[in-house]
Formats: sequence, structure tokens, C-alpha cells
Amino acid sequence: MYIILKIFLTLFIMTSYIFFHSFLGFFALIPFFFICGLVDVSRHKTMNLDLLKEYFVGKGILTFALSPLNLFADLLSFQNLHTFKIENLPISHQNEINQIIKLFDENKKQIEDRFQSAKDHRNMLFYKWYGKILDGSIPEFNKSFNYIKTIGVSLFREKTSTSRHFGPMRLTYRILYNFNKVKKTGSYIEADGITNIWKKSPLFIFDDTLIHQSFNEEDDIRYCAFIDIVRPSYLNHIMIFLLSAVGFLLKKTRGIFYKNWKMI
Repeated sequence: MYIILKIFLTLFIMTSYIFFHSFLGFFALIPFFFICGLVDVSRHKTMNLDLLKEYFVGKGILTFALSPLNLFADLLSFQNLHTFKIENLPISHQNEINQIIKLFDENKKQIEDRFQSAKDHRNMLFYKWYGKILDGSIPEFNKSFNYIKTIGVSLFREKTSTSRHFGPMRLTYRILYNFNKVKKTGSYIEADGITNIWKKSPLFIFDDTLIHQSFNEEDDIRYCAFIDIVRPSYLNHIMIFLLSAVGFLLKKTRGIFYKNWKMI
């Protein structure tokens, strides 16, 4: 059924572009992008007018602009469950996730020490960004993973939350791991209506192009490993190539994506 749906959507988008091109020529790109955006945002289970407004003219505008790329990634990839248990992913991906989780557990104190001078409410440290090494203080993070391309840490201080927002690309899935193991239930993430409470489940894997928001309503600090892993695909080599190309273009854009964060 999922394959049939992908074929139908692909034919629909292609036919729409050909139809509009016959009338509008080059300007057919305008309705083409709008149709891609509608198909993309329609994946949400929490669809309403406010979400549409946020997607097309608010914080989702970059996701909207990249919707053709994201829909192409859907075409190449296994079914998108939106949120995942580790066992939903291929063994090759599971092995790297388990390896990186172990590294965060083993280096917990060293990571936390890096944030001792951080005073802002939201702080971010990147060890690796789209495969580019940014911080060499933990050599184990610098190894070449096949699927893990971004490795970082986010710190939320007490009573801190993000606004609702969308990630830009669906070439990867987002992995968050609460390695300092918060003790209370007021620290959590909500992604398109699904709530993950860190105390109950410290590992959360999801499609971050869906609208999401993180909360720390407690009086304790919350640390999360911040990891992007290549989306499982029928054609992994093409996905990795696309991600490498996009990563090259975005290698100096962290300040745009994380302008509300203090970089360590």
C-alpha cells in the first residue's frame, strides 16, 4: 500500500507540473512548489489552519522551499513512521545508534564539563556537522560513521522551552538521547501530537520536518545528545551522496538554523 501511495503521489506531482508548464512555462515552478508543499505538510496528523500558516509563511518556510527534495527522499526511502523505536530501523543503523549512545554514556562527565561556563537558557555544542568535524575534544566522535552525520549536544536550563518549529530536510532522521537521565516528567518533547517524556524514554527518534517543540518545565538541567542519521533507503548510496552535497552547501549555516541558541 505504501509503494502504491508513493507511485500515485509521484505521478500526481509530475502530471501537475506538465499541466501547469503547458500554460505558464517557466512560471509553472510556482504552482509546482505550492503543490509539493501541500503534499508535504499534509503528512501531519495535527493539521489545522495555524499549522498551514506556520509552514508556508512562518518557521516552516525553509521546509516548504525544500519540499521537492524531501518528497524525492520519500520516494527513495523506506516507510516513514514519523516516530521510531530503534528496532524499526535496519540493523546497520541500530548498530551505529547503540555505539553513539554508549559513547555519550561513557563521556557524560567530560561533555557536561564543557558546559560549565554556559549561562544561557539554551546552549548547543556540535562535535560534527554534516560529517565535518567541528570539535575534536572527544576523539571517538570523530570517527567516520556510515550513517551518523551530525553529532551535538543541547542543554536546556531550568524552565526553558523552544517555540514550535520544523526541521528543514528529510534526508536524515533526528535522534535525541537524554544522557543525563532527568528525574521528573516535566521535561519532554512533542512532535506532531506525540509526546515523549525523557524520564520514561531517554531515546527518541523522529522525522524532524514535522512540527515539534521541546520543553523543560522542571528546576533541573536537561542534556540531550543531538544526532542526525541518514534516512534508511532502498538506495543508501544516493541518499548519502545527496546529504553530502547538501551538507557542503550548508556547512557554514549553523548560525541560521540555531540563531536562538548559544554555541559553545
